[in-house]
Amino acid sequence: MSRLAPRTPARAWIGFFMLSALAAAQVRWPVPPPAPPNTGPEATLVVPGEPGEPLVIDGTVFAADGTTPVAGVVVYAYNTDAQGFYRPDRAVWPPRLHGWVKTDGNGHFRLHTIRPGRYPNIHVPAHVHTQLWGGGFPFQYSGELHFADDSLITPGEREQAARLGKFGNLCAPEKDAQGVLHCAMALKASKESNYHGTQTPPK
Repeated sequence: MSRLAPRTPARAWIGFFMLSALAAAQVRWPVPPPAPPNTGPEATLVVPGEPGEPLVIDGTVFAADGTTPVAGVVVYAYNTDAQGFYRPDRAVWPPRLHGWVKTDGNGHFRLHTIRPGRYPNIHVPAHVHTQLWGGGFPFQYSGELHFADDSLITPGEREQAARLGKFGNLCAPEKDAQGVLHCAMALKASKESNYHGTQTPPK
């Protein structure tokens, strides 16, 4: 779920209940399967003809020092469809739009997806989830990419993203001549996992 600060007291309560549900659900999800053997630094999360605005995310994984790029890290990414749903049956896990990448020698990866829709009837900004592991790092939830032109992003959240610098991951999407949106993303890998469920995470 979104890590940005609550917009209003009502949104704070919504966020509390959503995060509580996520914590309770950790025994079942969201631990993805291991990455396929042929995983490389580029992946497509969508099928051809997927409705929505095409989005390319160029990412880099850094070590805990925030400056050293890390090779061989698996990043699992997923997002909602253009209508804000993870699956046609309205369930959450496993998400339909998902994929794995493994960072190259410069710590880089690229994801092809669509700009996600917001959750229906919930005041949470649209976002792309990431989780990472490998390359000497344990499984961990590594944050989300948000969009600066989303009206649900509050001034406080923008300030928070600015304080985090390149790790704020609040993207102002840029559209190329083919109509494809582009965003950059930076992830900081930790030597300690933030997963506390009972499932066995991928390594």
